Amino acid sequence: MVSNIVTVNGTVGIRERIALPGGSVFTIKLVGHDGDVLAGVAVDAGVGDADFALTVDAADAPNPKKLSLWAKLTSPAGMWGTPELVAVSEPLTDLILVRVDR
Repeated sequence: MVSNIVTVNGTVGIRERIALPGGSVFTIKLVGHDGDVLAGVAVDAGVGDADFALTVDAADAPNPKKLSLWAKLTSPAGMWGTPELVAVSEPLTDLILVRVDR
């Protein structure tokens, strides 16, 4: 028996146009309507904006329209993140992170 899979695709980046040093990593999490983290991925941020894809078994996400994303960038240059959960949109969800440390 093959289960159905829900896939969420998108891009993640920061507003500032700066060169990020080595070791900079985007972390993206897929969050269900009840706040549970359903999937996550870490992506190298050394080249700036990055593509991501998260997959979850459809049984764990019975209502894909109520899924959200949370993301952060951890870097020697600082930290950026999503101040709130971002609703998933199709076909791609673009996440623009804001600086959270000053």
